Amino acid sequence: MFRRSIVLLSIAASAASAAFVPAIAVADEHIQRAVETRQGLLKVVGFYMGPIVGMAREQIPYDADRIKANAERIAELAPMIPDVFRSDTRGSDVPTEALDKIWDNSADFADKAATVAARAADLAAATANGKGATMQAFGAMGGACKACHDDYRQQE
Repeated sequence: MFRRSIVLLSIAASAASAAFVPAIAVADEHIQRAVETRQGLLKVVGFYMGPIVGMAREQIPYDADRIKANAERIAELAPMIPDVFRSDTRGSDVPTEALDKIWDNSADFADKAATVAARAADLAAATANGKGATMQAFGAMGGACKACHDDYRQQE
C-alpha cells in the first residue's frame, strides 16, 4: 500500500512538473516566434526599400516603375507592423532592437506605422510626376521611417 502511494505520488508529481515545463517552453517559443515574425516583416520592408535607396543614391539606375511597385508593397506592409508587435516581449532573453516603450506608447507606434504607409502610397503616386517629385516623396517616406526608428529602435 505504501509503495503504491509512493508510485502514485511520483506519477502525479511527474505529471504536474511535465505540465509546467511545457508551459514555460511554450511561452519561450511564443516570444521567439513573435520576435522572428517582427524581424521577418521588417526584413521584407527592407527588401522593398533597398532598391529605392539605391536609386536615390544613384547607385543603381532610376526606375520609376520599380519604385512605384516597391512603394505600393511597403504601403501594404506598414500597417502590419503594429500587428506583429502586439506580443509584449519585454524582459525576455530573445535579442531584439525593439525598445520597451513600443508597448508603453502603442497608439503612437501605430500612428507612426500608418504615416509610413501613407508616405509610401504618396511615393507610389509621385512616380507619375517625374524623378524630382519621386525623390521628394521618398524623402518624406524616409523621414517617417526614421521617426519611428528614432523613438522605438535601439540605435546601433
